[in-house]
Amino acid sequence: MHKTVKMIAALIAGIAISGAALAQSKVAVFNLQAAIMSTDIAKSKVNALKTSSEYSSLQSSAESIRAELQKLAEDAQKDSMTWSEEQKAEQQRKMEFKRSDFETTVKKMRAMEAQVGQEIQKVMAPKAKNALEAIIKDQKLDLVLDASSAYYAGPNTDLTEAVVKRMNADK
Repeated sequence: MHKTVKMIAALIAGIAISGAALAQSKVAVFNLQAAIMSTDIAKSKVNALKTSSEYSSLQSSAESIRAELQKLAEDAQKDSMTWSEEQKAEQQRKMEFKRSDFETTVKKMRAMEAQVGQEIQKVMAPKAKNALEAIIKDQKLDLVLDASSAYYAGPNTDLTEAVVKRMNADK
């Protein structure tokens, strides 16, 4: 029994010492994706995409197709009781074609967005790394965690905004 008490006391002392050591460590969190996409350069590239004629045309087309699909659905709901089986089948085909057109248009838009996102990542990831390393050195940090994996991080421990500011200043 006496041996068990000594072992428990030693464990508690070890936990207290490790807790004190951890309290002395400087820990921060960082969100790479948020930092990159919050930079002026990224915002500019995303805005250029959204205002491009090709993207705008696809967006208008998607909205138009969505409206047509909604009208077809409303017509079917309102009038299907009086339609023959052939009319119902024809209406269903029209709706499936419109749905397919809509999905294709949205896929094209998402592909364009993904391409711009990849370009931004390719250019900005090294800059983000350099900015983060400089901040780590300046603040003499011991550990930086991905913000998405941290259970809790106080507002003073998040480096994301500081990295964005440094990246925007470096241009």
